[in-house]
Amino acid sequence: MPGMDTFVAGYAVVGDCAVVELAAAGGLALVPPRLRDAMQASSVGAGQQIAHAIAGGCRRVMVGLGGSASTDGGTGLLSALGFRFLDPEGHELRPCGANLHRIAAVDDSRVPSAVRRTRFTLWTDVTNPLCGPDGSAAVFAPQKGADAAQVAALDSGLRHLAALMPRPVACKPGAGAAGGVGAGLMAWLEAEVRPGAGAVLDMARFDALLIGTTLVITGEGRIDSQTASGKVPAAVLRRAHACGVPVAAICGSLAAGTANMDFDAVLPIVPRPMSLTEAMRPDETLCNARRTAAQIVSLAMLRP
Repeated sequence: MPGMDTFVAGYAVVGDCAVVELAAAGGLALVPPRLRDAMQASSVGAGQQIAHAIAGGCRRVMVGLGGSASTDGGTGLLSALGFRFLDPEGHELRPCGANLHRIAAVDDSRVPSAVRRTRFTLWTDVTNPLCGPDGSAAVFAPQKGADAAQVAALDSGLRHLAALMPRPVACKPGAGAAGGVGAGLMAWLEAEVRPGAGAVLDMARFDALLIGTTLVITGEGRIDSQTASGKVPAAVLRRAHACGVPVAAICGSLAAGTANMDFDAVLPIVPRPMSLTEAMRPDETLCNARRTAAQIVSLAMLRP
């Protein structure tokens, strides 16, 4: 993003497989509030990580999608892998949300053969399509600083990009993940989409851990209507309830009018009026989360 300093972001390698967390190089949390720009942000950082992994011999890449700062349809990530997004005069455009509507053609002639031979798997906790009222711009861009006019422009740009995609993926579940990175990778690199929450729970052997468990405590920063759309707390809830184990959720904030969504209890952790900056301070968050979790356990012990 213009104005940002360079920084180092890591990724994991297991055998010939690289595991890349998109938010590590393009996450909203990395951008100071004064520099957040929904129109100019790009996913290029994650693309640079993937390019580095492929150059190092990785032939499988798993990408965790979520927490992104951009709504660029994956053009930034793809540009780092050799794709060029051209305007009507054939000039290469800087990949970002503001330029989506200007793309007239996509040149993939410089994409290395190693990229073509790489198998991509996407982990995502959302099922949103690329465009429309439930799409990437409408649902997630306001969290990235976009106002109503910018949301409309980004959605229009994503629709334009979808018309250029070699595969009709815009309506597939997960296409709208990470500002449309899901759609971009599905369309141009035939990426497979898997539920991220389920994959993480499988890796953690969650079902085995439920044996003998009397209570599960889960949570996220904000519990709202998006929570049920494949996010980790919802996946935890389904698996625990299938085994007859009650689930309590804690959150930084609870959206107005949000029901318990089948959780046995939902408790916000903020104990008093405070600013968002104070509430998100790591030491404050840790203290509040610990206190709330202890309260849940205490209440659970009162059950006959």
